[in-house]
Amino acid sequence: MSIFDNSLEPLKRMRRKARERRLLATQNVKDSLARRLGEEQDAFDHSPVSFTPDSAQHSVGILLVHGFTGSPHSMRPVAQRFMELGYAVEMPVLTGHATRWQDLRDSTYEQWLASAEQGYRRLTDQGLRVVVIGMSMGGTVATHLSARLPVVGTVLINPYMVDVNPMMRHAGRVSKVLPVLKAIGSDIAVPGVNEGAYSLVPTAAVHQLHLLGAETRALIPQLKSPVLYLRSLGDHTVSDSSHKYFLEHCSVPVEFRWLTRSYHVATLDYDAEYLLSTIQDFVASLNH
Repeated sequence: MSIFDNSLEPLKRMRRKARERRLLATQNVKDSLARRLGEEQDAFDHSPVSFTPDSAQHSVGILLVHGFTGSPHSMRPVAQRFMELGYAVEMPVLTGHATRWQDLRDSTYEQWLASAEQGYRRLTDQGLRVVVIGMSMGGTVATHLSARLPVVGTVLINPYMVDVNPMMRHAGRVSKVLPVLKAIGSDIAVPGVNEGAYSLVPTAAVHQLHLLGAETRALIPQLKSPVLYLRSLGDHTVSDSSHKYFLEHCSVPVEFRWLTRSYHVATLDYDAEYLLSTIQDFVASLNH
């Protein structure tokens, strides 16, 4: 028998073990999502959250902001974690979202900002200081709000800051001849998990996103409170230029964490539990 007959066996075992670990990790994530989102993960809950605990336990309230073409469904695991911990939580639906993609076509970035600010006011009206948590475009909105209004901290999950495609600046004109683009949602590594975003994207809304990004970039130097920045290594939606730009122009302390196993919608991905515990620790450090 040749000494090379079984030379590939160790490699096969390594691959088999790696596949088993991936399957186990996938099942663990799906089990965790099922506990937080319900057994039917395809039954999306796009509804907003406005939660006030029975008794005041914390001096801080949590404002959550979802992403472009998405809904509160993608941020619901974060909302549930903080509600379970006794925090007041506001998670509004941004104008034009969580209904039909046609409604997004007729909305503006100023309306998206106003939707988030209404949630902010509901918290401050209770005498609470605010931590803003946003993902993707929600991170853009969170940055814009945090630069203009008093907050104790900002959490950014794969935020959009810089146009992925230079053509975004021309989307307003392009919308006259190409009114709809293909969907960009559900960039998630876990097989079979979906965020329930719109199936089509109005080109006019992409132009509004570009305008929001441009205005927000100018506000980054005005941030005054600490930032937790969570960035996925496998993000296929927002490019590295966004976090590089933010870090170069932000003058407040930034705690930067890599999410090594997730794509863009990290709240529903492999790093979800790590993400939740990291955000929880950050908020706890500000809750005094």
